[in-house]
Amino acid sequence: MLVVFLFVLIILSSLLYNDNNNNNANGQTLESLNEKYHVTNPQIEIGLEPNEVKVDKFLNKVYVANERSNSITVLDSNLGTLKEIFIDTIPHDVEENDKIHHVYISGKSPSETISIIDGRTDELLQTIPLNQESADIEVNEKESKLYLAGKDGISLIDDKGSNPLKIDSVKKYDVVGNYSKIAVDEEAEKVYVINEYPPELLVFSNDLKLLENISIPDNKEPLDIEVNEKDHSVYIITEKNFYKQNNGTNMTGVGLDNVPRTLEVNENSNIVYVISDQNVSIINGTNTNTKVDKIIPLFGPLLELEVNENSNMVYLLSKHNLYSLNEKTNSLSNINISEPLSNIEVNENSDIVYLTSEDSDSLFAIHGPKHKVAVGITFNVFPLNSGKIVCGDERTEYPINQYLYEEPGIVCLAKANSGFEFVSWNENIDSNTTRPLKPCVEESHDSFDPFMEPIQKTLQIYNDTTETSFCITQYGTFTANFRELPAPLPIEYWIPLYGLIVSTIIGASIPSIILWAKSKRDIKKSNLHHVKIKTLYDEGKRDEIDFESLNKLKDEISDSFSRGKISQFHYSNLKDEISILYQEIFMKKIDSIDDDKEMNLSLKLKLVREIKDAFSKGKLTELHYNMLMNKVSETEK
Repeated sequence: MLVVFLFVLIILSSLLYNDNNNNNANGQTLESLNEKYHVTNPQIEIGLEPNEVKVDKFLNKVYVANERSNSITVLDSNLGTLKEIFIDTIPHDVEENDKIHHVYISGKSPSETISIIDGRTDELLQTIPLNQESADIEVNEKESKLYLAGKDGISLIDDKGSNPLKIDSVKKYDVVGNYSKIAVDEEAEKVYVINEYPPELLVFSNDLKLLENISIPDNKEPLDIEVNEKDHSVYIITEKNFYKQNNGTNMTGVGLDNVPRTLEVNENSNIVYVISDQNVSIINGTNTNTKVDKIIPLFGPLLELEVNENSNMVYLLSKHNLYSLNEKTNSLSNINISEPLSNIEVNENSDIVYLTSEDSDSLFAIHGPKHKVAVGITFNVFPLNSGKIVCGDERTEYPINQYLYEEPGIVCLAKANSGFEFVSWNENIDSNTTRPLKPCVEESHDSFDPFMEPIQKTLQIYNDTTETSFCITQYGTFTANFRELPAPLPIEYWIPLYGLIVSTIIGASIPSIILWAKSKRDIKKSNLHHVKIKTLYDEGKRDEIDFESLNKLKDEISDSFSRGKISQFHYSNLKDEISILYQEIFMKKIDSIDDDKEMNLSLKLKLVREIKDAFSKGKLTELHYNMLMNKVSETEK
């Protein structure tokens, strides 16, 4: 009976010890994420000046054209591997065939070419010389045909298996023009090409037999074209109007408020989106009368848009931001990226959005459902079956040896299986090199650690959060290392330990007394900070000139917390109060923008960057940050 009683006491004291440790550690984790381990906008470094990006949604591969390094970067999102393929020319446009997994790259100076890459092997198959640079290329996946448009005409490459591939000398349209954009209707077996001058729409068969030549009604230069293959509607924009043609009927148009940049159509809903530098126009393509149904003003300049037809989400790319528009509710979310962006592509199967940045020569991944910048990671355990990895507040078990995208900042823990204990985290640099990683939850010590740890290990209940933690902040492959524990001691060896166990349990009450005394000191120190905050508030310290005093007080509070003079609970409350003061200052600045309609766009961008910077440095809570960003969005309307 005594053995059972002591065993229960050991378990309860161990759980109490670990719970106290975890509460302290979790407080440190929040501080670590906000101050020490905060990494904004994790990204993948690729080739120089990345621009065009395309996705093979079935192979789950991403292809990026790097203009200054004359290369194509291939990201395998199944394995997390990166490869660069050089093509000896400046890549201009990229198209991809999901059916046969070929990637086509049009090259410009110093040599005009079409390069073909096999997506299954990531090898350069062939380079086809051209007479002139292609203004646009487009794929017919059903027929495995590639169409090229340029000033010298419109050409066809049949990619059905002939080797080597070449431009069809018979099936081409040799009339010189200013052909700029191509759209393919695979089901109707038609190819549409717009000519800038004279402004017209050319309709071809799959083999480039000219079927029809239609003038653009406003006689303005056509800028872009899209096709809905489900109802065979054709959509065109000029600098003044939006036009729709359906099944050979006359073009019907509607005027646009601003000069458009590009358009996209959701084929499932037949909703058409047209962006300009300042807004997005939404048009229902099923309506008999062509009209603009809704205009949403945005903080530009807008560059490009992509539609995920599986989720009915529209992604609108501007120079420094990515907007996510829910087609069903028209609700808009702002995904902030703190550097210039250039191109966008969506993998509809994985719901990952890829962005390129020429400034940092990098590729960003956005987690579509979470509306967050993501990181690509792979977790492993060593030895096999020695443990598992759980992540997030829900402690969800993470799959092993599988490349997935996650939101940065999530805390993961290495959990040992029975008979093992955790040893360390490593980052896999390459197949032969690893680098040790430190845990991201800061360690807290108790006076009876030397007594409890041997008991926990003996009973195989040892797994401390501060040692096993890992914070996801970067791309990579990470391994949790475990080691096998010796067999637990037989019960006959426990009896000599009873005296030590009882004295340890009694001694466990001493830290509780110390903790009570410490809480009294916490309250006293916290009240001093509260008084200073109240003084600032009463004195009206809520203008831009008061940033210095606020920053000083914030640093004092952080210093008190780091020195253990105030608890996590008091520290969180104080940060909330400080955040309110910062928020009020920024609100005044936003109101001044709203009052001054002529304010320069660069000043607005500067204010947005100041708000983001304050949030990243922990001056603003997420609640107040979101309120401020929503307020800024309202000034744009």
